[in-house]
Amino acid sequence: MSLLRGVQFDPCLLSSIQEDLLIMKILRIHDPNHRYKIDARQLLHVVEHTMHFISPKFSDPQSNYMNSWNVEVFGLEEKLGYTIKKISHEILCKCHENGDLHEETMMLFETLGPFRWDAKVVLTLAAVISIYGEFWLITQLVHRNSLAALTAKLKQMPKELNMLKIQLKALNLLIDTMIEAANLVLDFEGLPLQQQLLDDDAIVVTKSKMYITVYWILRSSISCASQIADFRTMKDHQVHVFSLFLHLIDVKNPNSRHSNSTSIAAWTLFSMVYKLSGLCNDLREKLRMCQMQIGRRFPEKIRDLFKVSHFDNQEVLRVLFSLKNDLPLKDSSLEKYCGIQELENKVVILLISKPELFTAEKIFYLVQRMHDHPLHKEIGGSYAIIWVPIPYSQTWSLTDEMNFQFLSNSLPWLSIRHPWSLHSSVVNFIRQEWSYKHEPVMVVLSTDGVVTNLNAIDMVWLWGAKAFPFSTSREKELWEQENRILELLIDGIDPLLTNLVEEGKHFCIYGSDNVSWIKELNDTLKKIKSAGIQLEAIYVGYRNPSKVAENILDISIEENSSISLTTTKMKLFWLRLESIKNSVARVEQAAHYSSSLQKVLRLLEYACETSNDWMIIGKGLSTDVTILKGTEVQECLNLVPELAENVAKLGLFSAIRCAMGSPLPVKPCYHDEILPAEEGLTEETVVCSRCKRPVEKFVVYQCNVTESAEAEQEAKID
Repeated sequence: MSLLRGVQFDPCLLSSIQEDLLIMKILRIHDPNHRYKIDARQLLHVVEHTMHFISPKFSDPQSNYMNSWNVEVFGLEEKLGYTIKKISHEILCKCHENGDLHEETMMLFETLGPFRWDAKVVLTLAAVISIYGEFWLITQLVHRNSLAALTAKLKQMPKELNMLKIQLKALNLLIDTMIEAANLVLDFEGLPLQQQLLDDDAIVVTKSKMYITVYWILRSSISCASQIADFRTMKDHQVHVFSLFLHLIDVKNPNSRHSNSTSIAAWTLFSMVYKLSGLCNDLREKLRMCQMQIGRRFPEKIRDLFKVSHFDNQEVLRVLFSLKNDLPLKDSSLEKYCGIQELENKVVILLISKPELFTAEKIFYLVQRMHDHPLHKEIGGSYAIIWVPIPYSQTWSLTDEMNFQFLSNSLPWLSIRHPWSLHSSVVNFIRQEWSYKHEPVMVVLSTDGVVTNLNAIDMVWLWGAKAFPFSTSREKELWEQENRILELLIDGIDPLLTNLVEEGKHFCIYGSDNVSWIKELNDTLKKIKSAGIQLEAIYVGYRNPSKVAENILDISIEENSSISLTTTKMKLFWLRLESIKNSVARVEQAAHYSSSLQKVLRLLEYACETSNDWMIIGKGLSTDVTILKGTEVQECLNLVPELAENVAKLGLFSAIRCAMGSPLPVKPCYHDEILPAEEGLTEETVVCSRCKRPVEKFVVYQCNVTESAEAEQEAKID
């Protein structure tokens, strides 16, 4: 086929009316099937990479290298490769028909009718590049690979192309311009909320430019394929004769239209480059104006969205994550992609962090607190976690992408499939309105899309799935109910510690970085055990444990005086302490609900200084603890072996409380204490708060019926 075939329709000479008629004809053919979903951006990356290996002058988009090979397709009845093969076959067939180029372009539009605009151009480019790539693969290997040489012979391809540099240059330049135009089409198609944020005139004008640009991409693709087909059918002697012919023309007529810079075969391709470049400039300018309008209006749109409640969470999630992708989420546990409709009627927790998320121990602990929590099976369907990674800078590095890909394929919750595609206005909103400062936060959205907690991460560390629905009101409620201090401190860190709590055993938790103090404490603990008194000891190190903590652990293991935690589990203990401090500071009034909690809060400030020695003593699920600091620890524990009689009578914890206070009076004080029914059900020995003696249990019935309850009772009687 010759590129110089007669052209009955020249779109370069179109008037505005004729251009409108062409657009109308294109739109009549355009009939997208919304089930067909192709990740056009990823497929275009593959095209760009392929072109990089064909022509080294093409830039290689390294930042997206690792993601570009997995092109995601949904809804097609056939594989993507087969679709591309059909399109390339149709284009090649048109090259041998010697028909009208415009009519062939419109026929190609009909073939691509079910696809969206971005898919049309990228599928066409992929078809052309597959033809061109196969041609160059054989050509480059023909002199050093027998298989390539035999394949070239079967296809009757020329072995030398050095004489056709100008034609190849024109072809490469046109493909490069087509890729540039395709990127602009994808950029416009990816603009968020076009109908809501753009002026009507801007939409109409820009779409018209886009339609004409798409037309020229498809038209140019047929011309490119025609040139490649000519190369493939050209014999070696024809290549030399054609080159000699061009050389003779240059010698006889240097000003000839067919000089080396504008040869006959390249002239049509260069003219298309000129036309398509002009369209790119126009479309780029229109696109820039649209982006400016959206850049001004989108942030306000997001802010307004969160000022009101909605019927459900769908609009909020769509604006945040689903403007460019119908399946924006990835569920690695089920190995599938999800749409936001699967989050309807669910509480949504947005886990916002750096692409590397947490340290390994925190990741495992988070999985344990949420996914492996006993309540997860019961309420797991009522909430969903979405990981939203945001890097330090405005752009994603290759390391960021590698971290994200590894973790998102390993974690049991949802993640954004393409976080680098989040709109800048969304990222800025998260940074500014939700105060994201690169430290992980968990923003909670209710079922109607309202933010109920700007950071539930401390709730999750402390209570896990029990904190559902993770709102600030639920956080206050949990603090009002919280009275089991030991369980609060160590929950979920180690199964052995959990058993100590559930079995109601006496144990102490202590911390220090003073090796001599630890050795002295270990000696005292041995004496306590020798006296037949059961007291388990747990060393938790200090904040940010170092090599010193490991040395102390070795001492404790060697002397078998304490339960040994790994440094990882020590870090989790201090994470819980820090979370208690942060959560209480947020809730504020929670400290008034428990005197034991107030003691723990005071200890936090003391314990966080690495030079301090401290200990907490308690029993199982008891609501009370004894907190000792510095020299108080040894003073108290030295008394324990002498308390054997009181330990048997009162229990270890009460005996220690008595020993640390004033001596017991000769007679009981007969003081009464009225406790709520649920607290009175405990089987522990209860000690009088005044004389420290064990108390007897009585049942008291107190009339406390409200007026509403009385009315309800009367209604039942009637």
